[in-house]
Amino acid sequence: MEIKLFDMCSFIGFYKKVHDGRFIYLDKNTLTANLIDTNLADEESDGVVEKDCDRAEKKYFEYVKANGKGVIVGFIDLVIVGYLEVIYNDACDVGVGIIPESFYVAKSAKETVKCAIVYYSNNKKHYVPLCDIKLLESEDSND
Repeated sequence: MEIKLFDMCSFIGFYKKVHDGRFIYLDKNTLTANLIDTNLADEESDGVVEKDCDRAEKKYFEYVKANGKGVIVGFIDLVIVGYLEVIYNDACDVGVGIIPESFYVAKSAKETVKCAIVYYSNNKKHYVPLCDIKLLESEDSND
């Protein structure tokens, strides 16, 4: 059976957004990048996990096992885990200081999953992996 838009379905799991607290702080004065985890920050430390890093892994979504029903409204390649990479383009350095476009953080995907966007209630949606979807028979499909 082919999964199409506006099909009613049931599902056994979905991906939920995770706030892992990891980000890269760029210091444009010293041209360093520090990996910071806000979950590790307390009063005596500022949450720095790694000083002068050039790449870090970040988790965006986690899998939740739960049953539900809804309607499929779209499809997406969901980035579950990705990388934050520090880019310094020294070809842009003209000797007058740092140009903001020359020192920045870029994102790239490490793990992606093909998901359906399923609305299960008014203005509430889940990202459901295609392997977890079972289509429901509609009453008007007897033609």
